[in-house]
Amino acid sequence: MGGALILAAAAGALALLLLAVRLWVVLSPRAPVPRRSLSLLVVAGSGGHTTEILRLLENLSNAYSPRHYIVADTDEMSTHKINSFEQIRADRNPSATFPEYYVHRIPRSREVQQSWLSSVLTTLYSMWLSFPLTYRVKPDLVTQMIKNPPANEGDPGSIPGSIRSPGEGNGCPLQYSCLENPMGRGA
Repeated sequence: MGGALILAAAAGALALLLLAVRLWVVLSPRAPVPRRSLSLLVVAGSGGHTTEILRLLENLSNAYSPRHYIVADTDEMSTHKINSFEQIRADRNPSATFPEYYVHRIPRSREVQQSWLSSVLTTLYSMWLSFPLTYRVKPDLVTQMIKNPPANEGDPGSIPGSIRSPGEGNGCPLQYSCLENPMGRGA
């Protein structure tokens, strides 16, 4: 009985020590490292949502590179729009060595008119494949177009969970993502 208590106390002390070390590593202040570029992950919707997000990305500098686009595996139109967008972007800036972008395909989480019950399984499957992709890509910024979500029905320009609207202040539609100046925030 006494040996089990000593063993439990030692395991608890070790767990507390590991937790303290982990907190110190995560929370210790570090000087921001200046970067030449930031990796951008863009979740492209289908239909007009892809066009809207590409319109927002039109004026991004080359500091946002590489750009990773995630599209549904059945969405050929969005893939075509992204490739065209990147080709036009490369033509506009011939000094860039090559357009550094990647299109990643994942299963659609819910098809049109799919039952809600079966969509739970397909959404879990889509998430199962999305998380490793996000871990592998390790983006600095994630962008997606939110089209009329219920949380902001009264104000279509606001971001759910945010107290400010996109573009508030300097007219940049993606201000909430720090996209207007990638180097100015120690990112």
